[in-house]
Amino acid sequence: MSVRWNDIFQLPEAALAGGKRVPKAMLARQAALTKREQRTLDKMRRLEHFATVTKATTHMLPRVDDERDIQSVIFLRCEMAGGTQAVSEVAGLLHRCFPNPTVIMQEAGESVCVSVSLTRKSHAERGATVIENIESTGLFDAADDAYAGFLETLAYYRLPQDDMWAYLQTMAWNVMLSRGIGALGFYPTCGRADRERMYSLVRSYESTQSEIKRLYEERRGDDVSLNESAKLRMRIRKMEDERDTLANEIKEICHG
Repeated sequence: MSVRWNDIFQLPEAALAGGKRVPKAMLARQAALTKREQRTLDKMRRLEHFATVTKATTHMLPRVDDERDIQSVIFLRCEMAGGTQAVSEVAGLLHRCFPNPTVIMQEAGESVCVSVSLTRKSHAERGATVIENIESTGLFDAADDAYAGFLETLAYYRLPQDDMWAYLQTMAWNVMLSRGIGALGFYPTCGRADRERMYSLVRSYESTQSEIKRLYEERRGDDVSLNESAKLRMRIRKMEDERDTLANEIKEICHG
């Protein structure tokens, strides 16, 4: 599929890079990738330089202080070679290939994924940067109405423009919240005062859901006895109750 990404991000025309292709060989050379990492790049069909946000292209101020040196944000469009299993692996590698914060838009079949990296200065190496955090939506259908509210939050004019750190940090927060859509059926929003609690609840929900999935897989194992299966079923029910309680707490904040 091909998404009209700037209908979503609404970046100024001056920031757009025209979809110039980024050759895998050049990326591997500049980032000094290992042979194994180069094979990971083969899981994508095409990588494009979509846009660069700088003071010159958007009039947004950089963030340069003791903790950060953010003078540009790079947007990349990545078309996967097939399947969806390698989306997270490829995105993680691409984010590490750039010293700047990056926003990566991946297209995999009929699904898409948006991920954002946040960087800070390295405490060990002068002049270097490290990735502090990566937030990812996971795969979703951009045409799904449940995601419409989330996609609207990515628009340039909807995000704070005090400086590039404020812009990035809020985008990453919005991306993190999008992972609650599958459970809630809508994009969860909250006031600034509830952000810390919302962050904790969404993280806990994700962890609980992941554990439920693992337990289901364990229960389907060929060597699981009837007694073990019964115990696993009880654990699953308990975890599902915890998950549902977390979902209700998230809804209460959203509707509060």
